[in-house]
Amino acid sequence: MKIGRVTGTVVSTIKYADYRGYKLLKVRPIALNGVFAGEEVVALDAAGAGIGDTVLINNDGGSAQLVMNDKQLIACVTVCGVVDHYTYNGITIHTH
Repeated sequence: MKIGRVTGTVVSTIKYADYRGYKLLKVRPIALNGVFAGEEVVALDAAGAGIGDTVLINNDGGSAQLVMNDKQLIACVTVCGVVDHYTYNGITIHTH
């Protein structure tokens, strides 16, 4: 699992039928100190996240199947939670 920040949404009017009804987000990984650390990815949203939220992302394809309760769903990256705060080097970082 990694921490990332939602930077935008992805809209696709034509897509594989199993993806209908699911929200896709652009997420950029961040280091624990809050600095962007990596390229943006497209993630399937299972947490109801929005632009600007700090989120937990999982890049294991099987996590989408578990979190979304759909054994046929294929997704490389899934937003599994919205982070309220975390502690890094003894400092609590609030994300809202």
